[in-house]
Amino acid sequence: MAKNPRTGGTLEDYFTEKGELEEVNEIAMRRMLAAELGKFIKARGWTRVRLANELRTSRPQVDRLLDPQPRKSITTTTLARAAAVVGKRVQLVDA
Repeated sequence: MAKNPRTGGTLEDYFTEKGELEEVNEIAMRRMLAAELGKFIKARGWTRVRLANELRTSRPQVDRLLDPQPRKSITTTTLARAAAVVGKRVQLVDA
């Protein structure tokens, strides 16, 4: 059987090699959290203001949570609270 010349590494290897793995992981986490929060508030009929009150933060901060662009600043406290609301948790691990 001939060896496939098109086999290669993983996407993780690719982004690590390009020095972009951290950014890609951040985007993926923000998108996942934004999707979960969106489903959560829709299922409960909440507004962004109500979610902001529950998270003890501002509505603009909630807007940043729901818009998962990597350049928008979100405090780790708000991120952790938002994750907890949808039954997730933020965990820091050694790289």
